[in-house]
Amino acid sequence: MSGRSIVQWCDGEVQVFPLHHRLDLLEACADLVNAEWPRSRAARIHGLQKSCQNFPVCLVLLERAADEEQLLGHARLSRVVGQCGSLFVETVVVCQAQRGKGYGRKLMEASERYARTRGFRRLCLTTHDKQHFYAHLGYVLSKPVQNAGAMTSFMPMEVLQKFSRIQDTVCSFGPPRSSARQGLQKNLPSNSEPDPPQVSCQTEILCPKPLAVPSQPSNQPPQPPPPPPAPPLPPQLPATCHPIPPVAQSQSKTQTLYTPYRDAKGMPIYWMHKDI
Repeated sequence: MSGRSIVQWCDGEVQVFPLHHRLDLLEACADLVNAEWPRSRAARIHGLQKSCQNFPVCLVLLERAADEEQLLGHARLSRVVGQCGSLFVETVVVCQAQRGKGYGRKLMEASERYARTRGFRRLCLTTHDKQHFYAHLGYVLSKPVQNAGAMTSFMPMEVLQKFSRIQDTVCSFGPPRSSARQGLQKNLPSNSEPDPPQVSCQTEILCPKPLAVPSQPSNQPPQPPPPPPAPPLPPQLPATCHPIPPVAQSQSKTQTLYTPYRDAKGMPIYWMHKDI
């Protein structure tokens, strides 16, 4: 297969390839991802080797100049359990020396374009501190979803969806105690004695009588009169509403991002998605 036929996206000298079409970049990609999220090199390479046509798919961002090429970024796309039209994008990273040059946006745009060519119409993701970056790209806050990851390579999506539904019914309660008790009584033998009648006890609560307050002696001076009431407050004038300029509106929109979700360590986590 030629290099031109496997290119998924191209913008000048920047190109995007599926990693399983460029296995020669496997070790360099492992080092790139480990620079952001440290892990053993062997375990990282083993995870990247799972990139395949049937998902998960690892996309790599390359820059070609003359006869040289440089690995710029990586992103992984996986299926979402129970949502046939959605993909989950994760492990999005750009080379530290090349950050701030727009490669993160190009990597996300290439991921969206690849998802559309595969027939998907939504990308989901999570982030701890890059929520403003993704909001600028059009992502909005959403509810959590289940990422299938590499399990789709050895387990059908129907089975994963079945296990996902079990979590919703694990905490369901059984029948009411009265109905369960009646069922047990029906199964008792005829010679068994019924339950003894329940005796209700009522206890009368006696409240002590209030103690009489002795009157003040006549030789003490009388109490001073109460202070005069405070004067009424002046009427408030209606506040004048001034329109917020566009810049302030965009800033307030990004500053009000709040998530009620927490990860396993108790840190805030933002679930986001974008319809593509």
